[in-house]
Amino acid sequence: MRRINLVPQSERVRTSTDIGMLALIGLAVVVIFGLGMGYYLLNQQLDQKKAELSGYQDQTSQLQSQAASLDSYQALATQRQQKEAIVQGIYARRTLVADVLDDLSQVIPDTAWFVSLKIQTDTPVAASGTGTSSTVKQSSSVDIEGNTYSFEQVAQVLRRLELVPALDGVTLVSAGAAKGNVDETKQVKGFSISATLKQTQAADVSLPLAEGEVVGQ
Repeated sequence: MRRINLVPQSERVRTSTDIGMLALIGLAVVVIFGLGMGYYLLNQQLDQKKAELSGYQDQTSQLQSQAASLDSYQALATQRQQKEAIVQGIYARRTLVADVLDDLSQVIPDTAWFVSLKIQTDTPVAASGTGTSSTVKQSSSVDIEGNTYSFEQVAQVLRRLELVPALDGVTLVSAGAAKGNVDETKQVKGFSISATLKQTQAADVSLPLAEGEVVGQ
């Protein structure tokens, strides 16, 4: 049998299915779902990044704390370097009296002898306010009184003393009367000689090893 639509013609549009509207609604639902899912995923990633950032911040805080604890050691290391530099400067500017005496014993001729030998040195001290290895050293000097048998031999003594590396400005102060007690039967000529004592060590001469360093080798 043929079905008859009893709905009035004017009302039939209201009962028909609007496909376009349904598609639009479905698309809106999909978009909303997609936005919600995207928001959820982004929120999850944000929480993960926040957790990582918090971990990095904790590590940074720990490293900063460790670095702060090491600052005191760095300060001690700096102080040690400064003190070593000062000691190095003083050590390099020592007056090696034993070496000077050894050199004198090798250059003085057999025909001459010393009555008195005076070596005056000043202790090198660190220059104030520098904190470096520079030092201040006053002039050091050597004064010699002795005897020989002629003025020619006095001149020979002068020439020999000029061969000593640590002596500078060797000067004959006087020559004539014998110094001290001598054999009056011999013609003895006395002399007085002065010289400046200069530094012969290199400025970078190595410091002696500490006991701990020697044992540790």
